Amino acid sequence: MTEEKKLSCAARLWLLFFTFARIAALVVGGGLAMLPVIEEAFSVKKKLLTKDEILDMVTLTQTVPGIIAANSAVYIGMKIAGFMGALCALAGAIFPSFTVIVIIAWLFPELSPDNRFYLGAFAGVRAGVTGLIIVTACKMAKKGIKGVVEAVMAVIFLLAALFKIHPALIIISGMIYGIIYTSIIKRRLAPAVNGGEKC
Repeated sequence: MTEEKKLSCAARLWLLFFTFARIAALVVGGGLAMLPVIEEAFSVKKKLLTKDEILDMVTLTQTVPGIIAANSAVYIGMKIAGFMGALCALAGAIFPSFTVIVIIAWLFPELSPDNRFYLGAFAGVRAGVTGLIIVTACKMAKKGIKGVVEAVMAVIFLLAALFKIHPALIIISGMIYGIIYTSIIKRRLAPAVNGGEKC
C-alpha cells in the first residue's frame, strides 16, 4: 500500500500545501531549481509518485505555457488529490513567493545596490541555483536518454540551443521527432524483431 492510500483526503491536501510552501520558501531560482527537491519530497520520501511520473512532469511543465513551479504544483496536486489537491499545491507554491515579493517591493527603495552583503548573497544564490539546475539536467538525461537515437537527438537539440534557436522551435521539433520515431520507425522495426524471436 502506498503512502498516498494511507493518508486521508485532508492529510493529503495539507501535505501538498505545506510541502510546496516549504519548497517555494527555501528553494531560490525558479522551477528548474525546485525539481530535485520535488523529486526528493514526493518520489523518494513519500513514494506518492514514481520517477517516471516525475520525468513526465518535467517534460510537460517545460512544454506548456506558464511558470514551471506553478505547473509542477498543479500536476502533482492533480495526481495525488485531484482538483482540490491541485488548488492546495498551487496555493502553497504561490504563497511564499507572493509574501516575499511584497516585502521586497516594500523595502526595495531602502536597499543599496552597492551593499556588499546584498551583492554577495545574490552571487552565492546564483552559484547554488546553477548547481541545482545541473543536477536536474543530469537526472533528466539519465532517465530520458535510453538509446543511441535519443542521445543523438539530445546532442542536436543542445547544439540548436547553443546557436540560440528559439526554444519553442526546439520543443516543436522534439515533438515532431517523437511522433515520427514512435509511429513510423518503431513499426518498421517490429516485424524484424518478431521474426527474430520466431527463429
